[in-house]
Amino acid sequence: MSTAPLLRLYLFFATENEQALILRRAGMKLYNLIGWDRATDTFTQGQWLRKSLRVEDCALSPDGKHFIYAVHNADPNQRAGAQYTVVSQAPWFTALALFPQDHFWRSGGWFLDNTHYQLHASMEVSDIIGRATGLHQVVSGKVNKDCRTGLRLKNGQPAPLTKALRERLLAGAPAPQHDAFDRYEVQGGRLYRTVGFDLELIHDFTEMTPRFEPAPYSLPRDDSDGLGWHPLDQEDGK
Repeated sequence: MSTAPLLRLYLFFATENEQALILRRAGMKLYNLIGWDRATDTFTQGQWLRKSLRVEDCALSPDGKHFIYAVHNADPNQRAGAQYTVVSQAPWFTALALFPQDHFWRSGGWFLDNTHYQLHASMEVSDIIGRATGLHQVVSGKVNKDCRTGLRLKNGQPAPLTKALRERLLAGAPAPQHDAFDRYEVQGGRLYRTVGFDLELIHDFTEMTPRFEPAPYSLPRDDSDGLGWHPLDQEDGK
């Protein structure tokens, strides 16, 4: 009996510009990120990670600068635990914010705008990294005349969302789907552009060699206050 290949590309599109992020699954517990400028079809090699990810719980910010991803079945003896959600700077996995969670089916999240995001676990989890400067977690709180959406910052203040976003949330309307999904197709490690009924190869990512390197914004691993920890620790490229 044949087994389907594990190599696959997952595409995430920024809604405010031509930036995109490619999450490449190279194996059962092996992923890497690739930045993609769709205006020029140029690519930036990002970071590799040996973890199990829940792709359906990942999200890219509207400006393409930040990424939310969910890890499950990690080492429960490590600081982050067996399941956690991370906010990182695309195209890297290194955590700016990390939220340990008890259950993998409540992991991951989404961006409301470029500076505000929500997690499925909401108030029940806390960030153990604290480096997501300028980004704010939004949680569901009490609805009153001062906060009709019930969406608040962790300090209880109403989340400063735009009027258009508040109205969409109040109406229960889903986030708009990017039309770029209709213009591209992936097959294994190959990325194509759809041209009529034909496919035009943009790039072949089939052959890539894992390189376990820190992100440009990583702190030293021996940082005395512990903030240098990130999901690549304990990997050692193995």
